[in-house]
Amino acid sequence: MIEQCEFTVLSGFLGSGKTTLLSTYLACSDVSRVAVIVNDVGEVNIDGAVLALQDGIPMATLSNGCVCCSLTNDLPYTIDALVRERRLSGLPPYTRIILECSGLSDPGGVMRSLSALASLGMRVRVVTIYACDRHVAPEDFSLLAQQVSAAHTIVLTRTDLVSTQQIVDVATEAKSLGPMGRIVVETAPEVRARAAFDAPAAPPTSDPGHAPGWQYESRHPRINVFSLQWDCDLPWDHVAAWLENLAFYFDSRLLRTKGLVRLDSGDVLLIQGVGQHFDTPRKLNQLAVEGSSLVVICRDASVSEIVELAPQIPGMTVSARTAGSKAIRLARPGYD
Repeated sequence: MIEQCEFTVLSGFLGSGKTTLLSTYLACSDVSRVAVIVNDVGEVNIDGAVLALQDGIPMATLSNGCVCCSLTNDLPYTIDALVRERRLSGLPPYTRIILECSGLSDPGGVMRSLSALASLGMRVRVVTIYACDRHVAPEDFSLLAQQVSAAHTIVLTRTDLVSTQQIVDVATEAKSLGPMGRIVVETAPEVRARAAFDAPAAPPTSDPGHAPGWQYESRHPRINVFSLQWDCDLPWDHVAAWLENLAFYFDSRLLRTKGLVRLDSGDVLLIQGVGQHFDTPRKLNQLAVEGSSLVVICRDASVSEIVELAPQIPGMTVSARTAGSKAIRLARPGYD
């Protein structure tokens, strides 16, 4: 079995503790097969200089702008060069490549830039830092929602600067913004770092809408969680068109998409999206799935918007939850 390289996108606001977390991880773990890429906005890459103090770790720095929004960013080239040079050296391939993003980065944009490297077969995971002592200004909320909602793992930092109740409040807020993410609340720096980077990926379930671990209920008034269900098999071209409509219509308001779709061809596909970027659907035909189930997380959205984007898909039932409300269920009739 070929060992798969994990590509970790480390995001979070400026000053939230990304470099400290990464430095701690590199100091306390076996990093013989780890490489690091640091993206710092500015001519002088300060974070890269700090991390360069770690001996023996292959490192690349990107200082030509934010990797998620620069049309000419060289992230794909840098990753390809790291992998190629490792192979030519005769050393075992990397098991992990970590990208420390600038505080301005949208993980969805970063993942779009990785599409050119699909042939490398890397498993991508987003780790987002959430500082317990920082208040996010209203004008920064959109970026905060993009970073936290995209996260597979949300790490609370600067816990030593706040009370226990404040930690509980921040954890609750983080879960509201990123209901699909696993929250890490650890006060010991080394334990926190290992929990952030070494957590195994959760296996897919046959029922992403109802199984344990898939209960995505936001408690934030601007974050909307939609659970979409179909009892019938679906044509892929209609599903693909609907996903494209979601990405185009909601734009940056689309935060996360995940679920299983049973096609009329008999295939079962795992659908995963971060922001407007969707991974290549993966077949999971070994799962016994009855119908299809998708979870869509948006910012400032409504049930009617979700339904009206899918006129060609029959039999959709939508369950929506927002803060302080009961579930709203809307069944769309099928077509003859």
